[in-house]
Amino acid sequence: MKPSPRHFALRTTVRLTLATIAFSTLSLHAAETLDPVTVTANRMPSQTVLAPNTVITRADIERLQINDLLSLLSHQPGIDMSSNGGLGKTSSIYMRGTNSSHVLVLVDGVKWHSATSGTASFQHFPVEQIERIEIVRGPRSGLYGAEAIGGVIQIFTRKGDEGDIKPYFKAGYGTHNSSQVAAGISGGNDKTTYNLSLNHQETDGINVQKDKNPDKDGYRNKSIAASVQHHLTDKIDIGANFIRSEGFNQYDGNPADLNTGRSVQQVMGINSKVQVTDKWLTSINLSESRDQNHVFLNGAAKGTFSTRHRFANVTNTFDLTPEHTINIGFDYDIDDVNSTTPYDETSRDNKAAFISWQANVGKQSWLVSARYDDNEAYGGNDTATAEWGYLLQEGLMFTANIGTGFKAPSFNDLYYPNSGNPDLQPEKSKNYGVSLTGEENWGQWGAHAYQNKVRDLMDYGRAWIKYNIDEAKIKGVEFDVATSLDGWDLSANASFLKPENEKTGNILGRRSQRFANVMLDKNWGAISAGASWKLQGHSYNYDYKRNKTRLGGYGLLDLRMAYQVAPEWSLQANLSNAFDKEYETAKDYNSLDRTLMVSISYQP
Repeated sequence: MKPSPRHFALRTTVRLTLATIAFSTLSLHAAETLDPVTVTANRMPSQTVLAPNTVITRADIERLQINDLLSLLSHQPGIDMSSNGGLGKTSSIYMRGTNSSHVLVLVDGVKWHSATSGTASFQHFPVEQIERIEIVRGPRSGLYGAEAIGGVIQIFTRKGDEGDIKPYFKAGYGTHNSSQVAAGISGGNDKTTYNLSLNHQETDGINVQKDKNPDKDGYRNKSIAASVQHHLTDKIDIGANFIRSEGFNQYDGNPADLNTGRSVQQVMGINSKVQVTDKWLTSINLSESRDQNHVFLNGAAKGTFSTRHRFANVTNTFDLTPEHTINIGFDYDIDDVNSTTPYDETSRDNKAAFISWQANVGKQSWLVSARYDDNEAYGGNDTATAEWGYLLQEGLMFTANIGTGFKAPSFNDLYYPNSGNPDLQPEKSKNYGVSLTGEENWGQWGAHAYQNKVRDLMDYGRAWIKYNIDEAKIKGVEFDVATSLDGWDLSANASFLKPENEKTGNILGRRSQRFANVMLDKNWGAISAGASWKLQGHSYNYDYKRNKTRLGGYGLLDLRMAYQVAPEWSLQANLSNAFDKEYETAKDYNSLDRTLMVSISYQP
C-alpha cells in the first residue's frame, strides 16, 4: 500500500531528526552551551537535571511570535493538544499520552487549576505576561503530589532586573479583527526589583461548532501582572507576585440564543528565603489561586463555578557537601468550591511531607525522593521517584528512572450531581524510562523511551456515574535535537507512542500516536525570519466503548519575519497555518484558518 503524504511527512521528519544528530562530525558552527539553573524538575535550584525537560525563555516566545499558550506548549516534545474552536475556547494538554488532568500546572510555584474540573484553563493565560516556562516530562508526584502523572508545567511571570526604569510596549493587529496591546515597566536596584505589566487581547473569532449557529464566536482577554522582590538583609529575601486574567467568550448554541461566558484566573503569593547557615536555606511560601467561570444565556446568568486553592509551604535545603543536597518540605493545601450547582462537599484539605536527595559524584548523578499525602477526601498516598544518570563520556549521558504518581479525584468526580461518586479512589501510576542525551560542539540531542501504566482510571459506568473501572498503558519514544547549520538555528522533536486503554483496547481520546515539530530561524543583521512545521497523526474523539470517530492527521506551516527598525524598536509579522489547512482536534469543532498578525514592539 502506498503511504499517504501525511505518513510520509512524519517519517521524513524522524529521518531529518536522526540525520541531524549524526551531523555532528560535519558541522561547521560550534554552539556554546551552558547548563541552565532550573527549579521545577528537582523542586530546588539545579544545574543537573536527569528528567527529560524543556525550558522556554522570553526570547523564544518573542522569536516564535506565538500569542496563545496552548500553541506555544504544543510545539514542545511529548505534548499533544486539543481545542474546541480557536482562541480562548476550552482546550486540553496531553503530556506523554496521559489525560489533561494528569499534568500539574504551577504559576510562580502556585498550583493553578479548577478544583471542580481538575484541569487548568490554558486558553485564558496571557503569553505576554510570561517570562519563562519549565516543562518536566514524566511523573513528579514524589515531589509535588497529586496530578503529576504525566509531568509538570511551571509558568514564571515577568520579573524585574537591576537598573533604571525600563518601559516596554507591544501592539498588533491581524486576521479576524484580532488585536493586542501590551505595556509594562520594570527595573530596580541591588536591593529591590519590580515589574508591572498590562495586556489586552481580543478577536472576532471563528464559528466554533460545525452545523451550529453560523456566526463568529469572539473572545476578549485583559490581564494585569505585578511582582516585587526585596533583599531585606544579606540572608533574607522577601517577595510578592500577582496576576489576574479576565476573559469574555462567545459560544455556539441555538440560533436564537446568545451564549457567553466570563472567566477569572488569578494567582498571588508571598515568598521568602532565609539563609540560616552557609549550608541551610529555608523557603516559606503562602499563596492562592482562583478559577471562576460564569455562564450567561441571552444576558441572564445561568450558572457559576468558582474554586479557590490556598497553599502554604516550608522547605529546608541542606547542602551537606558540594556533591550532596537534601531537601525536606511540608505542604498544606485547601480547596474550596462556590457554585450555583449543589455539591455535597465544598471544601477539603491536604497535608503532605516530602524529602529528596540530589547528588553528583564523579560520573554518576542521582535524585531520590519520597512523599506522603494525607487528603481529607480520599485518604493517604505514598509516592516516590528515583533517577540515576551515568556520564558515558564527555557530553554523553545515560539516564534511567522509575516513578510512581497519583491523580486526586476532582470535586466533579466525587460530588457532581448524578455523576459524581464519593467512593472514588485516586488514579495511580508507575512509570519506567531510559534516556540517552548528548551535548556536542554543534548542539544538543536526546532520545527517550518510557512506559507508564495507570490503574484505577476513572470513567463513566452505570447510570453515567464515575467509577475506578479502567487501566491505561502508555509506551512511547521521543527524539529532540537543536543545532546550527550555516547560520540557521534548527530544532526538531518527534514523539511516537501508544496510549491505550488496556480493558477496551481503545486509543485514549484526542491523542495522536505520532507527532513532530521542526523550527528553523536565521538572522541577517536587522532582519530575521523563521518557520515552524507541525506534523500530527490521526487521533480518535472521546468514545467510551470503541474508537469509532477518527480525527484526521494534519500538517501546519507557520512563517514569521521581524525587522529591527532601531535598537529598541522592531516590526514583526506572523503567518499561521500558511496553507489554510482545515482540521479538527475535537469532533465538530472548527480550528483556526490562515491568520496573519503584524505587530510593533518597543523593548529597551
